[in-house]
Amino acid sequence: MLLNRDKARQMMRDEGLDALVVAYTENVIVFTDFMHVNSNRIKPRLYYVVFFADEARAPVFLVPHQDFDDAKRQTWIEDVRPTAEYVYPGRPNVIVDKVGAVCDIVRAAGLERGVIGFENASLPYDVHQALVAGLPNATFKPASPLLARLRAIKSEEELRRIRKAMDATQAGARAIMNNVRPGITEKELAALAKEACLAAGGEYVDFLIVGAAENGAIVHGTPTDYALKEGDILRFDLGAVYGSYPGDFARTYVVGKSARAEDARHYAAVRAAVEAGIEAVKPGATAGDVYAAMLRAGQAIDPQLYREHAGHGVGLEIHEEPMIYQGSKFVLEPGMVVMIECGRYILGQGGYQMEDLVLVTPTGYELMTDVPRDLVVGS
Repeated sequence: MLLNRDKARQMMRDEGLDALVVAYTENVIVFTDFMHVNSNRIKPRLYYVVFFADEARAPVFLVPHQDFDDAKRQTWIEDVRPTAEYVYPGRPNVIVDKVGAVCDIVRAAGLERGVIGFENASLPYDVHQALVAGLPNATFKPASPLLARLRAIKSEEELRRIRKAMDATQAGARAIMNNVRPGITEKELAALAKEACLAAGGEYVDFLIVGAAENGAIVHGTPTDYALKEGDILRFDLGAVYGSYPGDFARTYVVGKSARAEDARHYAAVRAAVEAGIEAVKPGATAGDVYAAMLRAGQAIDPQLYREHAGHGVGLEIHEEPMIYQGSKFVLEPGMVVMIECGRYILGQGGYQMEDLVLVTPTGYELMTDVPRDLVVGS
């Protein structure tokens, strides 16, 4: 199960919430275990979960009728109800007024005057207004920060999927590392990486960036037909997916046996920042503490190294809390996974990047990646 139900209920009680109304795609997946990979692409076709702080009140899952049978097979929630966007002749039990149904569920639980958490960062304005109109005596409280912290602490099932995704992703990284040589193209390296990711158990590759020489400075660049040359700097960033959870991993290598002094210096700064960030990860540290440690280490080598952010959590979304940025007060806790990331991108010259994933443990961290960080790997 993806959701830690006891943790969710305790966090709700701590915030004074009687119920949560969940509709954001990834939040719904976590709360239901239902991977609705098709209908979630139709944005107005929202799914809803009503989840209660009192475990005696059973949660309710409203799901589009197209996915009703599949949802019932996958979810742990027993009360699953079909919905439609429009009147469905011949199907009187299919709910069209979904927001009205949510309000009915809250009233049936005796919480028409309760405190209801809603996704203030993502819930459509019209939906929020309809909820307020439908439950005029309830108090609606923003709950996106609570949901972000809840999702940041991974369940055992989530960790299993993330490890599988990272294993497949690192297989792709090794395929690139082992084939860095003059003459091979960015596209050829990308194809080898994709093949290795899938062979290692990845379900598909979510993103795959390979850039050599000046192409490496294009942060989200697409692999091209550029053929690598001796002395080029090659940067890659990729992520394979397992069980809807993406991996994420980046390395930088030089083509040949030696790097130019300037390339080596830029890379050394990036590597120092990442290694300092890894060492800064521990329970009680803030994301801002990790960022500060990284920038101190990197700028000691390259004073021009600047970062908007220097890492992020990984879960159902490739970027989620904890986000590693200057001044963040987000406190690290055991069970969180943090991608420690640094990059330097110089137009006309090249890109230098490194990413490593760590799990916050009760005593510090566990490194979840093991592909070599050395700049020189080719021959």
